Amino acid sequence: MSEPHVCTCHDNPYALDKVKVLRVYQLTEKEKLFLFRFEDPEIAEKWTFKPGQFVQLTVPGVGEVPISICSSPMKRGFFELCIRKVGRVTTAIHKLKPGDTVLVRGPYGNGFPVDDWEGMDILLIAAGLGAAPLRSVFLYAMDNRWKYGNITFINTARYGKDLLFYKELEAMKDLAEADNVKIIQSVTRDPEWPGLHGRPQNFIVEANTNPKNTAVAICGPPRMYKAVFESLINYGYRPENIFVTLERKMKCGIGKCGHCVVGTSTSLKYVCRDGPVFTYFDIVSTPGLLD
Repeated sequence: MSEPHVCTCHDNPYALDKVKVLRVYQLTEKEKLFLFRFEDPEIAEKWTFKPGQFVQLTVPGVGEVPISICSSPMKRGFFELCIRKVGRVTTAIHKLKPGDTVLVRGPYGNGFPVDDWEGMDILLIAAGLGAAPLRSVFLYAMDNRWKYGNITFINTARYGKDLLFYKELEAMKDLAEADNVKIIQSVTRDPEWPGLHGRPQNFIVEANTNPKNTAVAICGPPRMYKAVFESLINYGYRPENIFVTLERKMKCGIGKCGHCVVGTSTSLKYVCRDGPVFTYFDIVSTPGLLD
């Protein structure tokens, strides 16, 4: 695992920066996509992140929440967050309009080791909200297409109305396939859906990737991982090239509050500090990491 990327804009890890909402797009009934821009041009020039990292987004007077960045780090000065309305803070965020300002700190945690993946194929496997952090990996790989081999993005949800970035990915399909990029989108519980039906592991066999030389990134609900791991290994994907990002348990963002600590006394992990990106071996050797 590569070392965490740390923004050098501030010496203080709690430092907050003001960002303006430029665009709000309703993705599903529960999720909105927000485009933010830094107000301070110096911060905008210096601030960057790795795919898989997250920020703490603060609504003054309401609170803060950790959210994975879902845009490409190649777009400097701007970043996108896909936010599901599930509580008091995210409800307040969903009320934001273009022109409003909020506060952000970060980025935090480990990202995916995308530099180590150069020359490899890439297989992305997402379920539900897991499509958000994997979108960052996908867009980064597309921005640096010459660095990587074939790419497959498997994007799934229970119902068609819940498929994140469905329209965006469908619009890219024809051009992507001409560039050896395969996009597979399916649902698991929607009999009215006119497209593909099936769980993520059902489509691994259709990926255009070479199992012996492929970096795999996975994100979704904990119940999916065992079946996906088994399918990947059965098809010959190397365990050391399998990575998972966990969208859960984080609170303070820097490992101080202890809210996200898991494991045993001999193998403690802080999801926010040691993750949120973990290796396959981290997952299978750390009790409670997927609970």
